[in-house]
Amino acid sequence: MFSTVSILVEGNTVFYGSPDQALTHFNGLNYPCPTYSNPAEYFVSLVNTDFEGHADVPAFVQAYAGSDLCKQVVGAIESDRQAASGFTPEKVTVQGASAFTQWLVLMHRNTLNNIRNPGIYWVRLFMYIMLSFMVGTMYYHTNTNLTKQDLLPMLFYVQAFLVFMSVAVLPFFIEQRAVFVRERANQSLNVGSFVVANLLAALPGIALIAILSTLLVVLLADLNGFGYFFLNLFLSLVAAESLMCVIAAAVPHYIIGIALGAGLFGMFMLCEGFMVPRHAIPDYWIWAYWMAFHTYSFESFVFTHFNPIQNTDPTAKAILQRYGFEDVNVDRNMGILAAYTGLFQLIFVVILYKFHTGRR
Repeated sequence: MFSTVSILVEGNTVFYGSPDQALTHFNGLNYPCPTYSNPAEYFVSLVNTDFEGHADVPAFVQAYAGSDLCKQVVGAIESDRQAASGFTPEKVTVQGASAFTQWLVLMHRNTLNNIRNPGIYWVRLFMYIMLSFMVGTMYYHTNTNLTKQDLLPMLFYVQAFLVFMSVAVLPFFIEQRAVFVRERANQSLNVGSFVVANLLAALPGIALIAILSTLLVVLLADLNGFGYFFLNLFLSLVAAESLMCVIAAAVPHYIIGIALGAGLFGMFMLCEGFMVPRHAIPDYWIWAYWMAFHTYSFESFVFTHFNPIQNTDPTAKAILQRYGFEDVNVDRNMGILAAYTGLFQLIFVVILYKFHTGRR
């Protein structure tokens, strides 16, 4: 049973009140509801002008307008309106989660996503292991046909191509960007929390790739400087992935991003000092030598292997002199690689903050 009956015809009120009041009202108009009939169906038949046999609807409208019931309803509405006019609603301040809380949630989510998504680290880890195994066995230290000079292209390959493979993560960063834009539009997501969580959640996977690659290459090829080799490769991969974050935030589609990232890495590889030594690079390209983070990584790889043996091996000393690596400051170069990571992450923050607000 309905608690309120409302009958409107073309915007005019025929009746508004309780079911009992409806029976009394229409009974007073000489339209009593027949016994055993459904009141709702009977009242609809009275006012439905689409069919023959309907009652005088304008008379119903006039009768209700002059009834005591209508006056009670109008009085109740006026009373509510007057009561509402003096009411000032309290301001409700919606406070979102703090930046630290958002960081915790994002760290947990990104870590699970990195573990569960095979394309982010596991496929890449397999690729790195296989390539590092090939490098280590191809340059196996018992191979007497290799000379010290032959190790130089291997160090270039480790630095250049293993870092180059970081372009593979760009499509996943663009997927995360879409989620970031939606959440920032809906919940005012903190940009700093997102970027820091994104970086820190990626570090364990990069460290795993770097340590396994280092074990396979350094131990099999019997290279010097295991610790610096790992640190160098790790920081190079972190810087490379940070650059991919910047590109992912700047380009509209991942194909454009991969092409741009591959082009930049190709330029860095050409100018890092292996194909053309620093002293032979033309003046109009020397800026690329200093700008490429590959430069600091490559010279550190070469120096940490050949420097300990240059006093006993003339070939090692000649290599260092040929490429101008006699006085490489490895610690400074590691700091430069870390600084590149910080710079790329800062640019990443600026692009997200300025251009990915989620607003149309």
